[in-house]
Amino acid sequence: MPHRRNRSDGANESRRKFLKASGTGAVALSLAGCSGGGDQDPTTTEGTGEETEADTTTEEETVEKRTEDSDSIPRGGTLTYGMAQNPDTSNYLTSGSVYSAVALNLIYDFGVEIDPVTYEIQPWVFTDWELQNADADQPEIAFNVRDDLTWNDGEDFTIEDVIFSHDYIIENEVGEWSSVWNNIESVEEDSGDWDCRMTLTQQIGTWDSSALGACPMLPQHIWSEVDDFQSYDPMAERENGPVGTGPGVLTTFRPDTSMQIQFRDAEEYPLTDLDWVDEHDNLVAGGPFLDQVNFQIYGETAALTQAFMRGEVDTHYGSLDTDKIPEAQDTEGLGLVNGYDSGFSYAAFNCRREPLDDVALRQAIAFAWDDYYWTQQLQQGYVFDGDFAQSPGYSGVRPESVFDGELLEGAAAEAFKFRGQGDSADPDVESIRSFLENGEVIDGSSGTFAGQDYPGSLSGVSASQSESKYNYTFDTAQSSNLDGVSDVELYVDGEPLSEFKGGPISILMDPPGENPKQGQAFERWAENLRKVGIPIKLEPTGFNTMSDMVYYNADYDMYEMGWGGTNPFGTSIRSFFHSNFAKEAFGENEGEQFAYNSTGYGVAGGSSDELIMDAYGEMDPETRNEKYATAIEKVYLDMPYMVRDYDKQRWPMNTADFTGAIANIVDPAYANWFWEATHIHQTE
Repeated sequence: MPHRRNRSDGANESRRKFLKASGTGAVALSLAGCSGGGDQDPTTTEGTGEETEADTTTEEETVEKRTEDSDSIPRGGTLTYGMAQNPDTSNYLTSGSVYSAVALNLIYDFGVEIDPVTYEIQPWVFTDWELQNADADQPEIAFNVRDDLTWNDGEDFTIEDVIFSHDYIIENEVGEWSSVWNNIESVEEDSGDWDCRMTLTQQIGTWDSSALGACPMLPQHIWSEVDDFQSYDPMAERENGPVGTGPGVLTTFRPDTSMQIQFRDAEEYPLTDLDWVDEHDNLVAGGPFLDQVNFQIYGETAALTQAFMRGEVDTHYGSLDTDKIPEAQDTEGLGLVNGYDSGFSYAAFNCRREPLDDVALRQAIAFAWDDYYWTQQLQQGYVFDGDFAQSPGYSGVRPESVFDGELLEGAAAEAFKFRGQGDSADPDVESIRSFLENGEVIDGSSGTFAGQDYPGSLSGVSASQSESKYNYTFDTAQSSNLDGVSDVELYVDGEPLSEFKGGPISILMDPPGENPKQGQAFERWAENLRKVGIPIKLEPTGFNTMSDMVYYNADYDMYEMGWGGTNPFGTSIRSFFHSNFAKEAFGENEGEQFAYNSTGYGVAGGSSDELIMDAYGEMDPETRNEKYATAIEKVYLDMPYMVRDYDKQRWPMNTADFTGAIANIVDPAYANWFWEATHIHQTE
């Protein structure tokens, strides 16, 4: 997601009610086991004879209390942070990559901050605030601004900078920061007792996260000279690059090889010394304690993993490769920081393209994904099987949590699990074919679909379709893609699929050399679909190329990728699935702006627009959670995404030289990297 700080709702008593309603104890999610099902042998990886052991260890479920005093923590040192992909730009307004964000998030501040343990909204650049005229069409927020901040170039931070930051992003409708100009009408100096007054465009349930916490603070003395934000290159303008109020200074930006963040002196950055941080049971005030972080780019995951094991990097983006976890646990000086996924991995469908605009076909394709093979055999139990497009680490708006179910359990969350043939790993070809031939759709009603019972939706919501859009049959195979695998091919309205769409369905994916296990899983998925009679072509594609094809041009059938840095409150689904965030909504700028809704869902292939916006404007916390859970479940049924998994985060760390990392919070390597970077310090 666009930035590290996705925040909750409410500033006073209403916020406390929200926290209770939203189930803020996401840190209590057990990491033991996995929700993946199936009857396959849990100890043998087919074709290799190698035994695997799933992650069944019992973890500490709460964040440990901190007893350190900042005065006793050694200061100094350089942490080396490895990445497998290149950052895209040093321009915060146009960056869409987490590989840039791990550096840029340390440079910029926002109005409010989210507590990484409780998800409570806390003061940051803004000291206090009040929602006014809450029942009006355009509510207002009055707020005060800190007067002791400086920009990293030495200039003083002012109220005028706050107003300018919002004006600039609103006037330019900066695509990466659409939550600002979609939600905020204006920010002006207040004529009364407050510093500023913000007018919203509409009623917004999560008003403090989606408005007070939406806009990065931009220095007026720099950005007022930037006429074209899309072509602006901060590193070309200044030796130390972007100017922000945050603790970091970007001193090196070589996207092919490295980046460097140097931290400002403690007296220059007062925010981590605020009272709420100092009084927190789990946080330590006064950071950062390091001198700098060096980011090294390795170009592929395998090389990155080896770099950590050899001691070339102290930590890296994401979880350690599952094959290396036992070795890291047994190696003196290496350790793992447990955490929870802030997002999910998924395979997406281009809902604009026939016949992928049909919910029925998307569901049938999901039946062939062998979730057990992926979660237990290849990933050794270190991922949860995917279902809803909401991290289980942020469980407060997941349908089974809201509607009295058990997290990651229950048949309603397993509607599309692998349709296997008995105890074997082969797909149940006949049941999948019959599902398509019968024109079925798992639409939220109870029933038996492709051989598996489904109890009905948890929320009572229905899919966008109750029957298939096309007439599906199976007849003589015409596609060479099926040679030697299937004698029959799926026909769409009487025409072979390969002719109907001009070739096999293609899936863009990481090159197998960069992610061998994923390559194995996708090869099996493609082979399973070919056995059904659905021509499938796998297309290995580099990350940056894929990102352009997907988020700018929508030039694909299917692709795989993942989201990190989503939020606890469900609002992420608006960016991913509302039609306002599809490329079609950008008019003459189509293809020039990053479209978070890459699938075009809401434009074609079904829609949850009304449910999403109803939730978005709901001001009552408990009702809002129910509405978001309902929208999330409809998206699940319509399946623009097949959510593949959620990581059980095992963040690698050089524990011989560094300590202080906060364990058992969500996504320590990215979503909460700011907090980790301001807590990690040398061991001595």
